[in-house]
Amino acid sequence: MTRDSYEMNSNRLSRGGSLFGADPQVQLRTALRTNDFGTFKKLVSYGAVDLEHVYQYPDYKTCLELAVSEANKQEYVKLLLQHEVQVNRINETHNAAPIHFAVEEGNIEALKTLLEDDRIDIDIKSKGNTALLLAIKKIQDLEDDREHDIPLYEDMVEVLLKAGCNANSPDLKGVTPIYSAAKQGLERVISLILDYAKDPIDLDTYKDYRSKTARYFLKEAFPHLEAKFDSATQAAETIDSDKLFSYLSRHEEDNFVRDFTKLVKKNDHRSLFTANNGINTLLQMACEKGLENVAKCLLNSGADPNATCPGNNNRPIAIACQNGYHKILKLFIDNESTLFDSVNGETLLQISVKGMRAYANNAKANFNECLEMLLKNPKININVNSSDIKDNTALHYAARNGDQETVLELLRNGACVGLRNKFNEPPLADINAKTLETYLDECLTTNGERPSDDDYEIHMKYSFLVYPNNSLENEMCKVPLMDNSINNAKECKSILGPETDALLYMTRNEDLRPLLKHPVITSFLYLKWQRISCLFYANITFYSLLWLCLILYIILGYGVEKKQSDSIEAFNVVTHVGAIIGLVLLIIREVFQLLVSPTRYLQSIENWMEIALIFVTAIIVFDDSALEPTKQQLSAVAILLSSAELVLLIGQFPTLSTNIVMLKTVSWNFFKFLLWYCILIIAFALSFYTLFRNIQNEEDKAPNPNNTENGEDEEEDFFEDPGKSLFKTFVMLTGEFDAGSIKFSTFPLTSHIIFIVFVFMIPIVLFNLLNGLAVSDTQEIRANAELVGHISRIRMISYFESVLLGNVRSYAKPSRACWSWLPEQLQNISFVKPKTLCIKPFATRITLFPHFLPKYRIIVKPNQDNKIVIPHAEPMGKFGDDYEDIETGGCCFERCQNYRLDRKIVKHAKEVISKKNDVSEFDDIKEKLEKYESKIDRLEETLKKVLNSLEANTRKY
Repeated sequence: MTRDSYEMNSNRLSRGGSLFGADPQVQLRTALRTNDFGTFKKLVSYGAVDLEHVYQYPDYKTCLELAVSEANKQEYVKLLLQHEVQVNRINETHNAAPIHFAVEEGNIEALKTLLEDDRIDIDIKSKGNTALLLAIKKIQDLEDDREHDIPLYEDMVEVLLKAGCNANSPDLKGVTPIYSAAKQGLERVISLILDYAKDPIDLDTYKDYRSKTARYFLKEAFPHLEAKFDSATQAAETIDSDKLFSYLSRHEEDNFVRDFTKLVKKNDHRSLFTANNGINTLLQMACEKGLENVAKCLLNSGADPNATCPGNNNRPIAIACQNGYHKILKLFIDNESTLFDSVNGETLLQISVKGMRAYANNAKANFNECLEMLLKNPKININVNSSDIKDNTALHYAARNGDQETVLELLRNGACVGLRNKFNEPPLADINAKTLETYLDECLTTNGERPSDDDYEIHMKYSFLVYPNNSLENEMCKVPLMDNSINNAKECKSILGPETDALLYMTRNEDLRPLLKHPVITSFLYLKWQRISCLFYANITFYSLLWLCLILYIILGYGVEKKQSDSIEAFNVVTHVGAIIGLVLLIIREVFQLLVSPTRYLQSIENWMEIALIFVTAIIVFDDSALEPTKQQLSAVAILLSSAELVLLIGQFPTLSTNIVMLKTVSWNFFKFLLWYCILIIAFALSFYTLFRNIQNEEDKAPNPNNTENGEDEEEDFFEDPGKSLFKTFVMLTGEFDAGSIKFSTFPLTSHIIFIVFVFMIPIVLFNLLNGLAVSDTQEIRANAELVGHISRIRMISYFESVLLGNVRSYAKPSRACWSWLPEQLQNISFVKPKTLCIKPFATRITLFPHFLPKYRIIVKPNQDNKIVIPHAEPMGKFGDDYEDIETGGCCFERCQNYRLDRKIVKHAKEVISKKNDVSEFDDIKEKLEKYESKIDRLEETLKKVLNSLEANTRKY
């Protein structure tokens, strides 16, 4: 018994071959392939397997489909049919039924077994082919041993005809069985069709793409058989689904409507609504071909607008959207039974946008009209930010297509620019900077008053930054925010999300980065800063106190052994306690950040500095028994680390960020520059070591000529080993040579030459080159000081959001080399979810949507001291306590600010609005001139015609 088999006895079924046994489905397939009918029968009889299971690679078939595809498996087929497996099931991968598999493999015995089942649909189609037509076409494909195989397929044709298969059913191109047989010259097949066809054979209705019928090829091959075919009127007047499909395939719209109307009058049309040609229903094919009148006729006659067929599960409305047929789409919208939900995981909007590139050259297509109906019609109500299986939104596809008008239209209707797909890319990755600037300009509007009026208003809209999970629409379908009966964690998770992620991406994109200075974005950052500034000031205040207590404790108490006054001792106790409290808070802060996102935390050099500071400070405040030299070293390191961290923390303030950016940029560029030239510096260091080191012969104890002759203490020799020599060389790099202490007497010529070369190459050339590099970097940063400030503010706000709202993958920095080898799951690992902890007030505090800005916009009144007015949604009290905070300015800082927008932002907004108005006026003038130009052209044409007529009349006379 094999590993994949079952051990059988008379009473029970048991697994065998291994400790756990194989999958029963696998054993069923193994029994089928090894002709183990006993095992196969028991597996089926005991119900241990799913007979409709589709085996994956390389088969993608059910057990019945496998059985009919292999020779000598009649017993298996009969057993499966006895257990009522689906005999007419269309395989989604191969788009074929069991009867087609039997014909494809030339398995006539399996075909006969299938035809014995009463449930079999002998006219079911595979890619438009019935089993009869497929058998005839297979003869054409025979190559090796053709003469031997032709009788087999002719016998299959006979079996199918005797079973009642329709001999007039065409394929998608209008090819019928008699057409294919006549074209191939198969006289026996034609004779079988004459003898066993249940209906009169139609030779003239169906045509191929060259408009040739079966009669044409029959006359050409077997003219003596043409007279035997009955071309009675009954056959010509027969209207069935095949004839209707042939009309659609040839775009004969009028013929279809004429014949279908005849059936409607006889009330014989309803069965045709579910008919299909193996790939489409009538309505699906009409939508595929763009036949508006056919679609209208079918829908008005009662066709189901949502019906599909096994070979094509795309609903007709999705096909119309994919091809851009706006008139057909309008028919579906007007039909009360139409469903507008997703099709195969994609919304109609996504399907339409994706079809723009593939069907852009279609003359009937009008995708703009389709988008207009899908976005504006309240009956459809499509979520513009809905994502598919790859997390792509409609905006992703529009941006990828390069269709800027569609991008603008989606943005105008609330599309979010920051939603990431499975490849961690937002739509911003493909949106043109000019397009985004155009949209940002559109986000600035006025109330129509004159700029000098007191009631003049500037409206700023931020809907493009609103994520679906923290939108007002999402919140309105839930319970009120402050309902205590709802789990706070789930509630918070559903409405709080990142808001500056899209802006963070723009900071990394060189083309989009200049747009961060746009007043819409700067005003948004201003509002975010007002929300988050209290946390920033609290953090910097806490750390400043820790730094002050630690510095004072180190200077006045730590390592000081002499007796001090009582007041100093008391002060030392206070600073010691303050340092301990600050250390505990610092540890809590860092551990929390580490647990939120370990990978992102460990990628930051600043965090490693803080970890080192924690360890050093812990030793200082908890261990006073260390030796004096150890205390001195720890104190020096602690002072340096804590002060550096304080400088970096203060540098996060937007107005000071330029200085920190200059420090970081120059330091990093110096490091990269010196890393390249360190080879030269090391070379000089080793040269000095070999030239100036002290060499003493131990045998004769001869004095070294480089030693001083007097008995005074010698100065420290920096060239006695390679390490000291390298250190001295780096000091000399700055110009501090101390040449008097260098002993040139041993090798005067060589040492002087090498030293002069060093002075020229390193201190003069290299050091001044570094200075020039620093000046260049500093000038560039100062020139972009405003942009640098915005970028610094965005990064700080984004980091606050990531810590308080959770580990959002978009906040993670691009993987560095040392982390890129880790699996994505480890890179995005998170041990705690901040929103599950008791920090909801802080998380709510830093977000704008939907609490602070429920309508995603603000109103600024420039002539009323730049006052900010926040429009509120109905009902007014929906957002509970946070709403009251908005109305009254719950935070003292916000009350002091009294909601005034920065004057520079308002000034810039006015300039953008003025420029936009000038452009619109210019466009109006341009449009009018174009109209006048077209009128003048028409007048010229008319005058030419009049002149030509006059000349003609003149010649006559």
